[in-house]
Amino acid sequence: MDGIIEVLLLILFTSLILFALGGNVLVCAAVFLDRKLRVQPENLYLVSLAVSDLLVSLLVMVFAAANDILGYWPFGVAYCQFWICFDITCCTASILNLCAIALDRYLHISRPMVYARYSSKRIICLSIIVVWILSALIGSAQLIFSAASNKSSMESSNNSVTVLPQANVTCHLDLQPLYAIVSSFLSFFLPATIMVLLYTKLYLYARMHVRSIRAQLKQATSLLIMQLASERIRQVTHVALNYESNVGDPNSNKSSNQNDENFNVEFQDVAPTTKRGSSGRSVSDQKARLTLGVIMGTFLICWSPFFILNIWRSLNPSFVSQKIFQFVTWLGYTNSTVNPVIYGLFHRDFRRAFTRIVMKIFYCCDEEAVKRHTLCNPYKL
Repeated sequence: MDGIIEVLLLILFTSLILFALGGNVLVCAAVFLDRKLRVQPENLYLVSLAVSDLLVSLLVMVFAAANDILGYWPFGVAYCQFWICFDITCCTASILNLCAIALDRYLHISRPMVYARYSSKRIICLSIIVVWILSALIGSAQLIFSAASNKSSMESSNNSVTVLPQANVTCHLDLQPLYAIVSSFLSFFLPATIMVLLYTKLYLYARMHVRSIRAQLKQATSLLIMQLASERIRQVTHVALNYESNVGDPNSNKSSNQNDENFNVEFQDVAPTTKRGSSGRSVSDQKARLTLGVIMGTFLICWSPFFILNIWRSLNPSFVSQKIFQFVTWLGYTNSTVNPVIYGLFHRDFRRAFTRIVMKIFYCCDEEAVKRHTLCNPYKL
């Protein structure tokens, strides 16, 4: 039974790692190979997010999988501390990049003139550097707290890791309460609160903007109807005043019928347009709710359990079992796997770039193209 569970865990962990690797590499490749994505400086935030998630898969998830499946830490005592440091740094960078993306989108929508003036490539690069510096400081602080408390994260049955066999040594987060609380606040709770507020304000601002456009359209439609009605009254009045003179005119009825027909056609053109516009706004509103719901819902579901249990475990180590903590840890790692899907596939330009790259990799090269050292056209499929 244990062997079957280990095989299933191996398949699950391998799938998460490979999808994280492939998806985040694809995001980076799409930005640097697609000209339309490359000229948009705000996409550098997505590249930074993809790099942080890529490092989570390479420097964190691979070693966590080996540690959890084998049941011991085979990479040495010293690297355990560095692995924990990489874990905290890369995961914090991923979360802070998500917060930076939320702030960028909010400023882009709510302050378009200010955003256009100050959102240069240089400022975006500086903000990304700040994100990584903060993440590195939070991650490296763990080493300082651990050294100050003279407490290693390496554990064995009698707390003597130097004389016992390697199979009795494990490596996991064993944080001091102060560091666990402060780091969790800086790494998750503060960014998550900012993201929720920004996306909520962004959605409310978008709805207010839609209502403003709807009111303007309604006012314009009412004005058009009034103009058409005034024109119709003028025509009817003109016909009534000239009725006696037109009694004997055989074309008078034809002219009147034609005016009625034109008037009805004009009103028929106005009503469907308004209805289609309302339907389009409703679809856009639903799409906005779905996108923001997926972004925030996935983020909170993946990371909230870990950081809540991380604080609780530092205060009551015996309350949370190691298996439960491993589960919520991998649930957090899963966010690095789904980020490329959410922030890539929800973007039309990214979808097109992904399609071109995948088609070139798997379908476009034939033997003659390889001999000529050129890539064939992927749209010939």
